[in-house]
Order: sequence, then C-alpha cells, then structure tokens
Amino acid sequence: MWYEGWRFNEWTSVSIYFTDVLFFILFLFWLYNSFLSTTPKVKSKKLKIKSAIQNFKVYEYFLIIFLAVSAISITNSTNPIVSWFQWLKLLEFSVFYWYLVNYALKKFGLYNSFLAIFVGGIFQSVIAIIQFFKQSSTGLRFLGESIINSDLSGIASFYLPTGEKVIRVYGTTPHPNVLAVYLFLALFSFYFIYLYSRLHSEHQPLADSWDVKSRWDHVPLRDKVTLVFYGVLLLAFLTTFSRTIIFVWFASFCLRVIIIRLRRNYRLSFGTKDGRKRIKAILLVSFCVLVIFSSFYFNEIKVRLTISGEDQAIELRTFYAKESLKIGFNLFGVGIGNFVGWLAENKSNLPNYTYQPVHNIYLLVYSETGVLGILSFVVFLIYIIKDFILKTNLQRPYQLSFLVFFCSLLFIGFFDHLFLTIQQGSLVLWGSLGILTFISNSDII
Repeated sequence: MWYEGWRFNEWTSVSIYFTDVLFFILFLFWLYNSFLSTTPKVKSKKLKIKSAIQNFKVYEYFLIIFLAVSAISITNSTNPIVSWFQWLKLLEFSVFYWYLVNYALKKFGLYNSFLAIFVGGIFQSVIAIIQFFKQSSTGLRFLGESIINSDLSGIASFYLPTGEKVIRVYGTTPHPNVLAVYLFLALFSFYFIYLYSRLHSEHQPLADSWDVKSRWDHVPLRDKVTLVFYGVLLLAFLTTFSRTIIFVWFASFCLRVIIIRLRRNYRLSFGTKDGRKRIKAILLVSFCVLVIFSSFYFNEIKVRLTISGEDQAIELRTFYAKESLKIGFNLFGVGIGNFVGWLAENKSNLPNYTYQPVHNIYLLVYSETGVLGILSFVVFLIYIIKDFILKTNLQRPYQLSFLVFFCSLLFIGFFDHLFLTIQQGSLVLWGSLGILTFISNSDII
C-alpha cells in the first residue's frame, strides 16, 4: 500500500493481507452477536460491557499496558507512518486474541479448531512436497505462493558439497521458517485429534497383536487416513530444513514421551489398550518417515546440521543482536516497527538484504518499545502461563502437551522475528495464546 523512498523494503512498508479484511468482518460479527443482537436495551448493553471489563485478568491488563507503551514509543520513531501501522497490527492481533478466547473457541470448540488447523496443514504440506521435488514454485501465486526456482537469488536455499543448490520449501508462506512454524502447530493439532481427544471417550478397540495386518484391519478408516496425512505432514515439515524448529519439535516430542512415562495419571490415561495402540501408531509412522527421509536425503541433512561461526544465518543473527543492544537503557525504545529504519540510519552502507528486524522477538520488543515494553510483554506471557498451570493443574495430558508446545514457540522466538513481524507467524503466536487462555478458562474439548 505504501513505502518510503524508491527502494522497497517489506519491513518499512505498509501492506494489507486478505486475512486483515477477514478479521475485520469477523470482529463485526463478534461485536454484533455479543452486544447488539441479544441485548436490545441500552442498559443491558452497558451492563454487558461493564461485566466484560470487570472480568479482565491480570495478564490482560499487562497486554493493555504493552499496547499503551508501544503507542508512546512512536514519539521516538523516525518513520511514524510505519510505526502507527505496526501498532495497529499489534492492536489487531490483540483483538484477535480476545476474539478467540471470548467468542470463536467457545462457538466452535477445541476439536473443530484443531481440525481446521490440521486440514490447513495438509493443504500446505501437499504444496510444499511438490515444491521440494520440483525445486520451484507450483504456480499458486494467487494464494500467496512465492516465486521460487534455482536461478533466483535471495531464495532460502543451501548448497551440497557437489555444488548442487537445494531450495527449501515455502508452501504459500513468505519463508520456510514460517511454514515450519505453522506445520509445527498442525502437528500438535494431529496429536490432539488422534490421541488426546480420544482418551476420555469410547472408541473401537484395536487388535491385541501388533502385526501389520491386524493393526491395519482393526483401526477405524478415519484413523488410517489421519495417520497417512500425519506422515505427509511430517514429511513436509522435514523438507523445510528449518534446523531450530525441527530440533524443537523433536525435543518436545521426546519430552512428552518422558513425562507420560513419569506421571502416574498420564500413564493411566494412556495405559488403556486403545491409548497404547494410538501411541505405537504415532511412533511407528514418525519413525518410518524419519528413516525414509534420512535415507534419501542424508547429504542434505548433513549439510544443514553443519553449523559454523561463518554461516551467514549465524553472522546476521549475531549482528542484529549486537545492534539492538546499542540502544541501551531506553524506556520507550526507537519506536514500534522502526528497528529496520533505525538500523538503516545508523548503518547506511550495508547491503540492502541486511536491513531486517533483529532475529529475536524479545530483543526486537526491547529495541523498539524499550524497557517498559519488554517488561510488560514478558510479564504478560509469564502470567498467562502461570494462570494456565494454576487453573488446569495440568491434569489432562493435552493440557501439558499444549503448554510444552507453547513454550516451544517462545523458545523459537529467541532465534526468529516471525511471530511479531510476519502475518502468518503472528497468526500462530496469537492464535496459540488464545488457545492457551481458553483452555485455562474451560475444560471443554
């Protein structure tokens, strides 16, 4: 929609996504259904609004403080247009968070919500796998697919020792790391649909023996299909070659297994015949996909696992971190959304591709909104997690599992900025925040 100067930089521009328009429409429905359609009298409307404000939690007040500090930080910005736009984006996703907690998840439920995410993950996975084998885009530009092929520069890729260029997959997202984060959420959605949501309900039991024929013959058809789609999802996730995110998925996967073994009430939940079979099915499919992928793409994996201090990704992350700390002790930072503009002013002789946000959401918040901004943001996250633990007491396995997933996102935030600067990344973060808060306030699947 707008950018300053003659050279385009996505981090110092104003862009509108179709999902922004969709959010606006959904928020109007929420407003109408919550305050207009069911409360025709003005007095009732006022009472309902007053009740909503009185029910605010501690962490929601810290979110409002973060919004206020971010607005004040704009006074330090050298590019107020971009800063105001980024503040409006922050406000938009804050409202999206409240929309999920107070309306959408109540209306559609956790199961249906995770099912929608899982289906979206399958769609992205099919596109990603085609991109990987073609080593180019599939022609779905109208859905947001980036134009990628081996001849273009600036594409996320790496080189094999033979000199062959390997392009990482994008799906219809702007970067492989963004796709990996979404598929990470879709993988948890599968675990919820296939495993956690079934522990407290009756299902057709699986065969006692664990040979291939009896396993396949006795699993309900929808479970067979779901397992196949899980394999496709996991394969696409691996083709992103996102080192940090894949490592975090593997670590969180192992952590869940260990906790289930150690905690007695979880062992009882998974100790049923159906529970054991489902766990074995997940482990079997995961093992097969990992082994097959590693066998065919061992050299690619080896290259991605080789990390040196001269790796450009490492060098740039270190550079951005050092630059962000040069701001020093500042109450309101350089202005929300203005780190790249500030960097361009202070380091005007760098290559154009280096002008990016700091690859750490905490340093990014600190540099742009200062000490008050990072304090309110971190306290907001801490209180949400604390409230979740205290209210749920982590009695059900899916509660602990989602907490592990959410903390994994926060860990990934130390190595990337996508949760605050990219539309799809923000959807994952604020959507996960909404789900976490909803689970705190409800035990309905």
